[in-house]
Amino acid sequence: MLRVTEETKVFHLLEQFPETEEVIKKYFSYFYEHRLEDIALKRLSIKGAFNVLEIPEEKQKEFFEEINNILSKDIISNSY
Repeated sequence: MLRVTEETKVFHLLEQFPETEEVIKKYFSYFYEHRLEDIALKRLSIKGAFNVLEIPEEKQKEFFEEINNILSKDIISNSY
């Protein structure tokens, strides 16, 4: 299983965990609005995307909390 860190490529997160797409679109909406998601999200790590968009640290923490909530629910549901 992929461990999600700030160095994880956004594309890999989407590929491994498609259920995180809603959260990714919420925080990285700029890339979707400007049709840059195919380019930017394949190349950028989560930290890189945060830096490009100048997302404040508090919002970054919220992002990881939301992602971890989704992934932990996924792990629990898959263990039954």
